[in-house]
Amino acid sequence: METIKNNINNLTHLWTTVSKPFNGYANDDIISYSRIQNSEWPNKIWTSQKLTLEILHNVKTLVSTSQTKLRFIDFEYDKKINKKLIESSGFVLTSSLPGMHLKLNTLFKTKTKLNFLLVTNANDAKTWCDIFKTSFGYIISKDVVLKSMHRVSYYVAFENNKPIGVIKLHLTNKIAGIYSLGVPSNLRGNGYAKEMMHFILNKSFE
Repeated sequence: METIKNNINNLTHLWTTVSKPFNGYANDDIISYSRIQNSEWPNKIWTSQKLTLEILHNVKTLVSTSQTKLRFIDFEYDKKINKKLIESSGFVLTSSLPGMHLKLNTLFKTKTKLNFLLVTNANDAKTWCDIFKTSFGYIISKDVVLKSMHRVSYYVAFENNKPIGVIKLHLTNKIAGIYSLGVPSNLRGNGYAKEMMHFILNKSFE
């Protein structure tokens, strides 16, 4: 249970971190949201307490009055399913994402097929964003990357100087959150994602 909470904290801390430079984070004792104008990510709203109809009504009001499209995220603690309560408030399930975790005890053996670049400037950020869009089909803007790269590690994977994938790594205490590991569809099936995952797990271990 503690691991689940720590992982969720890593994710919400990531949303908070990238939105703060845009004055896009706000919270109270119950509801938090992270939003960036003219961006497709993160733009999330979530709660820190057990859901009630009153809380969901307040969430819905914030969503409907926001100039930026917000997605309401429900974290299911202890397998408490809130689906019926949420749907009764007019929300529709659009996606579901299981979380995975791994206790790191040793380094993974890696091949030398790929090289990795940590994004540190505008040109690198553009490359990362271009490959991300091709891999995932939506946009994370260059400004988002540039304004958060001192707190979030963005990596581009290369094969023979050709960018073939992206990853981002976010650390909170001893939790390493791995996000946005993607390879464009025309390059999949070559073992790139496995090598990228081993690389970022080793970075996390280090």
